[in-house]
Amino acid sequence: MDENQIKDLAETIATMIASGSKTTDTTMLRQSIESLNARLDKLEQALAEPVRPPHVHPSHERFNIAEAIADAVFGKAESEKLCTFEPHNRPCDNCSMCSSRGF
Repeated sequence: MDENQIKDLAETIATMIASGSKTTDTTMLRQSIESLNARLDKLEQALAEPVRPPHVHPSHERFNIAEAIADAVFGKAESEKLCTFEPHNRPCDNCSMCSSRGF
C-alpha cells in the first residue's frame, strides 16, 4: 500500500471510531474479510492444480514403432485374398495350385 492509501484508511478508521457506530464498523470489517477470503480462495485454487508437462521419454518411441509394424503386418492379412484350398481361412501364399487346377 502506498502512503495515500494508508492515510485514507487511517482517516476512515478514525471517523468510524469518532462516530461510535459499531454496525458500520462490523459491516465494513465483514466485507473486507469476505473479499480477502475470496482472493485467498482464488489463490489456493490456482496453486492446488499444478501444471505438469506430459512425461515423454525417447524410449517410448520404440513402442509406437513396434505398434505401427504390427498393425502393418496384421492389417495385411485382412485385405489379402484367402486360399480356397487351405482350411481355416488362411491367406493365399501364391502356391499356384488354383491355376494348375484351372480355377
